[in-house]
Amino acid sequence: MNVILNVDEVYAVLSLVSSQVLDHVDLSEKARKTIGQWRQEHNVGTIGLDEYAEVLNEALGTHIDEHTTRMLRKRGKVRVSAKERRI
Repeated sequence: MNVILNVDEVYAVLSLVSSQVLDHVDLSEKARKTIGQWRQEHNVGTIGLDEYAEVLNEALGTHIDEHTTRMLRKRGKVRVSAKERRI
């Protein structure tokens, strides 16, 4: 399975997660300011968000690959992906 989020989707995830942390986690004022500053640096239209989108997509793809077994069908046979053969 391939999942690739566009920049707007990454921003939505970033906003949702950071909002949940700010609303539901007991943080110091310094921590709140740091999160707010980080969000500003990763706002829509910034290079920071573009770079973060690449990192998030790579991490998401890696997570999916590590937790998914691919079943391949070839000439009537079902084979398991190379993941199952890794040492």
